[in-house]
Amino acid sequence: MGSSRMPHNAMRWEYQDLVIPLAISVSHWHHRDYVGAATPRAQPIIQASLQQAASEGWRADEPTDFPTLFSRSRVRTRNNVARWRLDSVMIRLTRADSSAPLVPHG
Repeated sequence: MGSSRMPHNAMRWEYQDLVIPLAISVSHWHHRDYVGAATPRAQPIIQASLQQAASEGWRADEPTDFPTLFSRSRVRTRNNVARWRLDSVMIRLTRADSSAPLVPHG
């Protein structure tokens, strides 16, 4: 069995969870497919937040489409008699750790 040690010149990564406020609600009476009804409103908010994070070197470390995020329990919701409320979505981000020294290959 081999060792699981990290090579000395391997790039290191840092991670963070990005919480994106949504403040969207969908009426129960008008939509049976709540996720489908919320997607056109939620996806542009998600994309704008990801673009902002990308300007700081972050990229998503998981799928970013709203239906998949919902299926993975990454969306925080509240439910009442008349409306389904989407409070936020959380996406795992990653970027190269700029504080770690890089050793050139060679």
